[in-house]
Amino acid sequence: MRERIRDLKREMVIERASICFERDGFEAATMGEIAKSCGMSIGALYKLFDSKEALFYAYVEFQINRLFETIMEESRQVEGAKERLQIVVEQIFAAFCEKSRIVLDPVAGDPLFFTKLSLNRNNPAQRLYDYTASLFGELATQRAMKGENPMQISYLFHQFLLGYVEYWLQFGGRLREESETALDIFLNGVYR
Repeated sequence: MRERIRDLKREMVIERASICFERDGFEAATMGEIAKSCGMSIGALYKLFDSKEALFYAYVEFQINRLFETIMEESRQVEGAKERLQIVVEQIFAAFCEKSRIVLDPVAGDPLFFTKLSLNRNNPAQRLYDYTASLFGELATQRAMKGENPMQISYLFHQFLLGYVEYWLQFGGRLREESETALDIFLNGVYR
């Protein structure tokens, strides 16, 4: 029972921290401000998360889980690997559009920040990589691909999408409307 209460507290803190991180950015958000918004002492917050980095990692994991659940829900309505990949691209682009403030943060927006943060932990995006790898594996049975490793293609795919996001952040435009084009360009690059 205590463990369940602790999990509920953590979830509540992550939801409140999400508001702070998305409004102020990682660098400007403070543990004191987050504790205050949760109605708890800073000491109680540190009992749940031993650092701001640990809390931010939990926030990222929470957001990725929500994204994955949305993708899975949307994917139930379509057949075919390409159509499901299209949903992945649309949902990823939508998530970045909705959370552009945190993406622009000088610390959290650094692509290596998340990589460094997750080196000693499980990668919270692994379920998403596994899912897209299975879709690329399905597509490879229909048409030959240049790479034979669906997981490698999956990782390349996600980095390719981040390139689209980075371009959008630098030059603007309509990221969400680029989802179909992005998928077509990537698939044309991996098909033989």
